Amino acid sequence: MRKSALLSAYSAMVSDSIYSSKNAGMKKTTLFLFIAISLFLGACGTGKKLRSANAEVHRLDSVNGQLSSQVASLQKSVDDLTQQNNSITQQNKELNERLGSAHTSMASQQQKMEALQKSLQQQKEAMENLRAKIASALNQFKSDEVQVTYKDGLVYVSMQDKLLFKTGSASLSTRGKEALSSVANVVNQDTTIKIMAVGNTDSIPIRGTFKDNWSLSTERANTIVRILSDSYGVNPARLTASGRSKYSPVASNTTVDGRAMNRRTDLVLTPDLSQVWELVNSSSTASQ
Repeated sequence: MRKSALLSAYSAMVSDSIYSSKNAGMKKTTLFLFIAISLFLGACGTGKKLRSANAEVHRLDSVNGQLSSQVASLQKSVDDLTQQNNSITQQNKELNERLGSAHTSMASQQQKMEALQKSLQQQKEAMENLRAKIASALNQFKSDEVQVTYKDGLVYVSMQDKLLFKTGSASLSTRGKEALSSVANVVNQDTTIKIMAVGNTDSIPIRGTFKDNWSLSTERANTIVRILSDSYGVNPARLTASGRSKYSPVASNTTVDGRAMNRRTDLVLTPDLSQVWELVNSSSTASQ
């Protein structure tokens, strides 16, 4: 029944009851009917609202479920990102530690390299100073008899055979002894210097006393180190004798002058490199 029809019936009933009734009992009946109809009409309106409210509740529940699902998904993403961030942070910490260690190692290596360069420079200056002293000590000899040079950290005192020996002989001349005495006076001032005597010949085969040019060049070197040790007080531990025969020429053996230049004995003066090698080895060990 529609609400308007109920209202019409209700109005008619009320009118008939009020104006046609003569007793109090009828009035009570009319009042009860009025209240009942009012409650019924109110109940009809409330039911629609309740159904609408329930529908809205269901809709909101669905929305809430969707939002809860989205929140859970977002929370999982946040957890994953947090874990990734922690991992990256740890990796970054480890990399920073390695970088710090690398910087420390590089600084140490740089210090060692600077110390090595300083030591090499000191050695160079010392050897150049030694060359100058020996050249000064031998200034009474001619340039075609003896030459003093510095090369690659070493000092070379090259003495021609015409200053030291007669042809085919290993016996030292008087002037040769004087030259060696001058050299000994200088090298004895620095006992760290090593001296190697290297005998050299030209390419013409030797005849007579010695078997070959190897024997001659080696014995001449032996003669030099013996004189330096026995006559001029150079420590034998600092001395080495060797012969190169004809295999280390400084000029062509096809000319008289060239062969004369090749017949020589070289004194190779070597500095003490122990400190340099210590620095080199320590740098090599640190870089491994």
